[in-house]
Amino acid sequence: MPPKHFEQDKYRNVEGILKVVREGLCHRCGACIGFCPVGTFGVDRDGYPCKVADCIQCNICVQACSGLAVDYDAIGRGLFGPDYRFGALMGSVRGACIANATDREVRTAGASGGVVTQILIHLLETGRIKGALVTVGNPDEPSQGKGIIARTQDDLLRSAQSRYTTAPSLAALLDIRNEDGPFALVGLPCQVHAVRRRQLADPRWRKRVPYLIGLLCHYNIPFTATREAAAMLAPAGARLVRAFSRQRDATGWPNNTLELWYSDGSKWRSPVGPAQIFNILSRVSKLGRCLTCMDATAEFSDISIGDPWIRNDRGGWKYEHPDGYSSVIVRTEQGEALLREAQHAGKIELRPIPPAEIEAGQHAMITEKKRRVAFRIKVRRLLGRPIPSYSVPLAKPSWSDIRKEIAFSTTRLLPVFGPVRRFFLRFALSPAGLWLVRRRIEQRRRRAAAGKARLVDSDFGDRLEKDA
Repeated sequence: MPPKHFEQDKYRNVEGILKVVREGLCHRCGACIGFCPVGTFGVDRDGYPCKVADCIQCNICVQACSGLAVDYDAIGRGLFGPDYRFGALMGSVRGACIANATDREVRTAGASGGVVTQILIHLLETGRIKGALVTVGNPDEPSQGKGIIARTQDDLLRSAQSRYTTAPSLAALLDIRNEDGPFALVGLPCQVHAVRRRQLADPRWRKRVPYLIGLLCHYNIPFTATREAAAMLAPAGARLVRAFSRQRDATGWPNNTLELWYSDGSKWRSPVGPAQIFNILSRVSKLGRCLTCMDATAEFSDISIGDPWIRNDRGGWKYEHPDGYSSVIVRTEQGEALLREAQHAGKIELRPIPPAEIEAGQHAMITEKKRRVAFRIKVRRLLGRPIPSYSVPLAKPSWSDIRKEIAFSTTRLLPVFGPVRRFFLRFALSPAGLWLVRRRIEQRRRRAAAGKARLVDSDFGDRLEKDA
C-alpha cells in the first residue's frame, strides 16, 4: 500500500475524507460511505460525502479511498501473480470477445449488447449471488445515478444502459455490510480500485463481493452538467424527471444517445450521437479527479465491458448490429469461467476477437490515461497541487502527447468561468451549434473517403489521424 505517512499523517477519518474533497481528489464513488461500519457519511447535494453521524475513528474510509491513493502493483500482484507490473495499455488480458445477451429484452435494454445485465441475471438465477450492486436512476435527482443492491431480475433491468454522470454507487455497500454474500458489483475503474483496496485490507470483503465487472471509462461527467443542460432545454415551467445517457434509437446501435424527459410529458433527444453529446458536456464540466486517473479499462475487474468501437477496413463499424454488441476484455480465470458458463447456459453469444482490436478502438482514451495523465500529474506536482499517490513510476509522455495535453488543458479553462461555460453550453446545444457539429463530422468522413486522412476511433467514435 502507499507510504504510511501519506494516509496516517495527512488524512484521518472524517476530517481526512473532507480534506480529500476540498483538495479535489474525491471521485464521488461512494466508497467512504459504503465501507464505513457505522454509517458516518451521507451524500450531499453535489454527490460528495458529508458527515451525518458520529465517527468511531477506525479510518476505514481513508484506507478505501481510491481518490487519495491506489497501489496498482499491490492490487495487480494480488490478482494476477507476483510478476505483474502496471503499465500495459489495457492491463492484464487473458482474452477478448464481442458478445450479446440472447434474451432480446435484456439486449435491447442496454446501451450495447446487454452482456453485463445478462451475466448478473444468470448468476442470480443459479444462486451464485444474493444480489448485485448496480447503478439506477436517482428519483430524487434525475440527472444523477445511485447505487442499489439488485436482488431481482426487474431490479437488474432497471440498471441496464450506460450512465455518463457521477454517481456515488458504492454507498449501497452500506446495505450489505452485515451480510456474508456473495454479491457481484458493477463499477467504474475508480470504484473497482476502492473495492480492491478494501479487499486487500479486509479479506471478508473478498468473500462478500467476489465478482467484479468493470466498465470502460474516459471521464465521468458531473451530474450537475447534465442538470444544467436539462434546465436550458426545458420547456417553460417543466422540470426534468428522467435522463437517459444512451436511450435506444429506432435505428439501434450505435445511435443510442442522450434523451431528457420532462414533467409536461415532452422529451428532448440529442440530434447527434453519443460521442458528440459526451464531448459537448465534458467540455463544460469540471472533471476533477478523473483528470488524474490512469485506468481507462477497469484493469482490476474480472471482466471489463464497453461498446465495440472497432473499425473495419472501410472505416465503418466492424461489429455493427441494431441490437448492439458488447466488447469484453477477460482479466481473471474467474471472469473467463463466468463467460463460459453463461455461454453454455445459452444466456450469451460470444465471438473471440484479438485483444488488439479493442486496444485499437480505444487507443486515444487508453493512451491518454497511461501517458498524458502521467504528464498531467507531473505538472500538477511541480505546481504544488494535490495529486493522488500511486506508488508506481509515471510513464514518460512523447512530444505528441505533450502537445495534445497542452491543447486539452486550454479547453479546461471553459468550466472555470460560469458565464463562459453557460454561453458555450447554450450555443453548443442550439440548432446552430449542433449543425456545426454535424458539419464537422461530415467533413471528417469526406476527408477519410478521399484518402486525405485515416479514420480511426477513440472511445466514443470518430476522429482523424493524418497518414504518416
